[in-house]
Amino acid sequence: MTSEVLYVWAHLPGSADPVVAGRLEVTRTAAGPVGHFNYGQSYLSRSDAIPLDPLSLPLKKGVGTFTHLGGYPGVIMDAGPDLWGKRVIDRLKGPQAYPRGYLLLNDPGRSGCLSFSTRPDELPIPLTSRAFPLAELLAAAEAVETDRPVDPELLKALHPGTGGARPKCNVIEDGEVWIAKFPSADDRLISVPRLEHASMCLARLCGIDAAETRIRDVNGRDVCLVRRFDRYSENGRICRRGFLSARSVFFDDPAFAAVGTGSYPRLARWMPRFGAGIDDRRQLFRRLAFNVMVRNDDDHELNHGLVHVRNDEFALAKAYDIVPTLHANRTRQHALLLGDAAAGTVANLVSSAESFALTRDAALEIVRTIEQQVLESWQEVFYEAGFGDEDLRKLEAVFRPIPEHGPEPGHVTG
Repeated sequence: MTSEVLYVWAHLPGSADPVVAGRLEVTRTAAGPVGHFNYGQSYLSRSDAIPLDPLSLPLKKGVGTFTHLGGYPGVIMDAGPDLWGKRVIDRLKGPQAYPRGYLLLNDPGRSGCLSFSTRPDELPIPLTSRAFPLAELLAAAEAVETDRPVDPELLKALHPGTGGARPKCNVIEDGEVWIAKFPSADDRLISVPRLEHASMCLARLCGIDAAETRIRDVNGRDVCLVRRFDRYSENGRICRRGFLSARSVFFDDPAFAAVGTGSYPRLARWMPRFGAGIDDRRQLFRRLAFNVMVRNDDDHELNHGLVHVRNDEFALAKAYDIVPTLHANRTRQHALLLGDAAAGTVANLVSSAESFALTRDAALEIVRTIEQQVLESWQEVFYEAGFGDEDLRKLEAVFRPIPEHGPEPGHVTG
């Protein structure tokens, strides 16, 4: 058997510098990897210590055991890069052992409040770079996508800790941290950054607690800035908030291993165990209804999460990554189950209303209200976001009423 050790550091509320929180040892066994995590005594004795995950990693002595996600607790995996980040790191440092090697590259753009090292007396080594203009960052991202040479300093500035598959990086604007989302070489039909900005504006109009966005024209290319909800400025320093993805929430449920399929109702039922209230559950339902209405079917478990608010309490994080899917199917199959199934229909939306602390009638009223608001407002919102008539014609098929029921067996949607 072989083992690998990782020391986990936490950026506590109000502090820009991390403290060592605990130790994770992952052992490779014949039955598969097993992780063992324990908090350090010095961390447990702190009055300002917070649990990394209040369910699977509560603040107490003892060892937690993990067999899912390669032996790594979900909250630790949430701090790792996704497809885009790994691609940038591979260009910068060469392929790393997954996930430990990628976690040890402590990019300040990673989600949540964690950093990592190989020893308890060794501060996490930050992967930092000087600031660059958006135009240079955009050019660097394009070079990564097309396998052209890139200055290593620019590669570091692309902040590969940020999740997702599309090109992006973190930037500072007005003293706050924003994710700059760039166009991709694969974009053909429409400007995806502008589409995300317009969709997020429409979401806020429909009562969705969505992250703030801005659109920037960079040498004729669109860049969407999304304000981070897990970062904030205090006394001139950038501080971090803890974050748990929906994936981490699901794996904290022992019954999830037998099912293996994430769902909005499951997330709504489990959020209260982290401190989220009824308003959060109902807000999640509004988000669900909006995603169906704008045909955002890439609403997977890493595109929802909880953010730390106080002590051992987490609340529903702001909505993010809302982008309509432009293929022509009338009924969309979403990444998470919406109710009894994954189909984006009215019947399915209201089938699990009680999980969101709603009656069936109240859930139906929310669906109809959002449906009407989108149908009445989307063109005006998208015009204000900078789209023209030709772009709107490309999007007309997206903004249609939600189907009442799914297609009959054997029927091809279109």
